[in-house]
Amino acid sequence: MKLDAIPTEEVVALAPRIDAAGFEELWICEDLGRNGGIAQAGLALGATERCRVGLGIAPAAVRNVAYFAMEVASLCRAHPGRFIPGLGHGMPNWLREVGAHPGRLMPALEEVTVVSQRLVAGETVTFHGEYVQVEEVTLGYPAPEAPRMHLGVRGPRGIEMAGRVAGGVILAEGSGPDYVRGASERLAGTGARITVFAWFCVDDDGAAALDRVRPIVAAALSQDFMQSQVGALGAGEATDEVVRELTVAGTPAECAAAVGRLVEAGAEAVVLQPIAGTEAQQIEALGPPAALLATD
Repeated sequence: MKLDAIPTEEVVALAPRIDAAGFEELWICEDLGRNGGIAQAGLALGATERCRVGLGIAPAAVRNVAYFAMEVASLCRAHPGRFIPGLGHGMPNWLREVGAHPGRLMPALEEVTVVSQRLVAGETVTFHGEYVQVEEVTLGYPAPEAPRMHLGVRGPRGIEMAGRVAGGVILAEGSGPDYVRGASERLAGTGARITVFAWFCVDDDGAAALDRVRPIVAAALSQDFMQSQVGALGAGEATDEVVRELTVAGTPAECAAAVGRLVEAGAEAVVLQPIAGTEAQQIEALGPPAALLATD
């Protein structure tokens, strides 16, 4: 499950419930003006016992690579095998607002990814790139089992880069099976894991569930940055068919079918994102995630 756009104290309160409900992963969000990603991840890890916690995602352009690697390594050491670090190049408008736009987003993301992974693994790194400059830097406390970065990217260039330099790709909300299938084909043979974030609403009244997520889908269809994901769907309206294609919403059986389509298309993890403010109710309505996936 993914928690987004809620105060940090609510993340901490919900994390044990998500863990106890049987979710394998809990992902937190870092958006400008809201909550810090590393802080939330640390708090969520401390509040849970078994689920993995993912950072979805830190903007590479605003992170010093060595200090970011120190944070990642610290969480990995404190919670072995349970932290999934995520990086993206950052939303261009937010980067401009804080004076951190690097000029070329993809090269900056690649350099931060490559160097941070080497540092977290315990290497002594000298690297002089276009955006990253480090000289003989070593972490005194690297991660015993260093995780590969997961990259939050949308277009074909980013997906191909994730397969080349990272351990996985994070496909944002609004990713339908066709888009996931295309990403899987681009990543074939790389071993990179595909994580899919999905807008989520479950209700015994399937039509009501679709209606609740419809405004989110309608707003997304008009965004330029979504076009590589939604393709031809971006030219139309948020009909029931489109909402079903781009979300996990409906009755438990319909939600199970939607998750199944994403998995069949190549997703190795489907991360459900409830509408902000409905998280506790949705955990209760969903029941054990394993039961959802077993629904005929």
